Amino acid sequence: MQRLTLAAALLMFSATTQAYEWPLGVPSDSKAQHYILEIGGKWPGRTAITKRTDARGTTYAKRFYDCLNHSVKFLGTGDTLARMALSKSEADMTPIAAESVADYVGREACKR
Repeated sequence: MQRLTLAAALLMFSATTQAYEWPLGVPSDSKAQHYILEIGGKWPGRTAITKRTDARGTTYAKRFYDCLNHSVKFLGTGDTLARMALSKSEADMTPIAAESVADYVGREACKR
């Protein structure tokens, strides 16, 4: 029953986020299309869910940003939103590399 509830919540979340996806230019990864699906949390700790699509397929990622310290960690990744939600998060924050995907996503996440 609990798995059914989780699956229903993820499907509802998926339908909601698809309506709000907006493109994000990432010059350092120009062969892929990037979209921000959701930005949440209170500044300076923000979360962002993104979608990356290229010739190999689609990947979703959820990241946590510490906007004051310019650091990030993955909270989950997967080829579907459901797999992203079930994946394990990284243990530690890491500095954001300049011009990386995390950098461009973080610029959007931390300005809101």
